[in-house]
Amino acid sequence: MEVDTAQWSSPAADGTWPSAGPAITDSTQTTGVKRPRSPSIVNAMDTPPLTPVPQLHGDIILEVFTHKSLRFPGAPTNEDSEYGDSERLSLLGEKVLEVAITFALFNKRPLLKAHDIESRRDDILADEQIDKWVVSYKMREKVRCAPDKFDDLKTPKETRALFCSYVGAVYSQKGMEVVQDWIGRLIDPDYAPPAPTGIFGADYEYGSYKRIKTETPPPFMASVPPPPSQAPPPLPHNPLAPAQPQAAFLPLFNQTANQRRLAVEYPAQFTGPPHAGRWTVQCVVNGIPKGEGSGASKQLAKEDAARQAFYAMGWAPHA
Repeated sequence: MEVDTAQWSSPAADGTWPSAGPAITDSTQTTGVKRPRSPSIVNAMDTPPLTPVPQLHGDIILEVFTHKSLRFPGAPTNEDSEYGDSERLSLLGEKVLEVAITFALFNKRPLLKAHDIESRRDDILADEQIDKWVVSYKMREKVRCAPDKFDDLKTPKETRALFCSYVGAVYSQKGMEVVQDWIGRLIDPDYAPPAPTGIFGADYEYGSYKRIKTETPPPFMASVPPPPSQAPPPLPHNPLAPAQPQAAFLPLFNQTANQRRLAVEYPAQFTGPPHAGRWTVQCVVNGIPKGEGSGASKQLAKEDAARQAFYAMGWAPHA
């Protein structure tokens, strides 16, 4: 069988392909004048393309695009999944989306007033705008759901949940910096992330939880005292020796704790009637209770607490 090679010829010099159908005798082609585009086509062509959506990878894609209608009512959360389900991701994404939009408007120049930021953010988060993004990114086409729920996917509630679920997934996999750059450029083609500033300085990685190592310690570490250059002095004589069974533990414990640079507190509580009550005192070392004593007087209870703490700290020499 012969093949009409005219159908598979090369494009003409003007870059157009020859038609396989009958020749067109329209005067617009013979004169070389192009037919004007309709207004709708002009508008579509003039509209700048959306910022590319960050790509996901792995099982999280299934979590985003699996509708809740495919799970039976009351189904427990899949503990084997790192992210749970689309509803969890949507809840996270809703908050992240609001923060990203607010931050982009906050850094816009000239500076916007607070009420203007709120007003513009509400306009951006309107149902019509969310629907436009979902349609442009063709997100609905990827959703798996029960056949009787297809029409529900076009409702504002489901549309918002779908988009927020994707935002939550991007945040979970790629972090806030990627979300901020995506959403910032989505709402403003001229958006540019601001230079990192603040108490961490210019060495701080924008959008990251990790700090670049520098030679200078962070400011909040400056108040931490350096470790002692010398070993602490030897502990006092063992108060538990048979010759001193009634030795006071309180001054000994405080002295030992001070030598070891430990913080000691003695919170006290009084219970009972004023004339026959009892004191209960705790010995707290660096925020951790190590002993508790009670007695008719606060001093006796404090002494008992110090004795218990001395044993608990392991400071009593072994026999």
